[in-house]
Amino acid sequence: MRVTVATLGAVQLLLPLTLTALLTLSPARAASRYPAEEGASFGRSSKESAPPKRRKQDSSPPSTPFAPGTHNLSVGVGQVFLMGDLSNHYDNAIGPEVRYTYGVSDLFSFHSNFGYHSHSAGTLSIWNLSGGLRANLMYFDQLVPFATVGLGFYSPSYTYANGSTANSLLFGMQLGTGIDLLISNAVFFGANLNYNTMFSSSKKASDGTLQSLGGAFLSFMIHAGMTF
Repeated sequence: MRVTVATLGAVQLLLPLTLTALLTLSPARAASRYPAEEGASFGRSSKESAPPKRRKQDSSPPSTPFAPGTHNLSVGVGQVFLMGDLSNHYDNAIGPEVRYTYGVSDLFSFHSNFGYHSHSAGTLSIWNLSGGLRANLMYFDQLVPFATVGLGFYSPSYTYANGSTANSLLFGMQLGTGIDLLISNAVFFGANLNYNTMFSSSKKASDGTLQSLGGAFLSFMIHAGMTF
């Protein structure tokens, strides 16, 4: 009976220690038994959970004529109609024109133009350089109607019937309207109608007579240009 009691006491003492050792060794044994599978499973789950990389795309639209930040240069030619007193003494003529526009916003641009025209076998010639504001009135498909207003300098040279000459540098104003067709992102074509007035000034001609210089003219031009 004493042996039985001693044995039961030893069993009761060793049983908790054995259970504790088994619980401690079981996770380590399981990990040592399946290390590759756990690593593979972990690696596979991390790859599957990683979000796919996206390529950076340039979302900015391609530049078009007269868009903000663009330079637009065109060359035109057309008819120049003299007005007022000038039309009584000189004939109308054909002349060239160079236009430059810098896009500031979708609506407004800086606009400038340089032109020359000679009338009645060179007895009247006018150089003009002006700059001002261009407003794109609307965008209809590939058509852009516009209006311009500007100030500039005019240099008329006169040759009178008696052979005397006179020339001067005058200040003036320009008002215009027109329409452009956007052929591509870099090419455009259009037409414009401009009213120019030279503020009159009195100057002495080469023979000493006092002459009044100035006047107005209307120009109708077609032009083609590029954007860069």
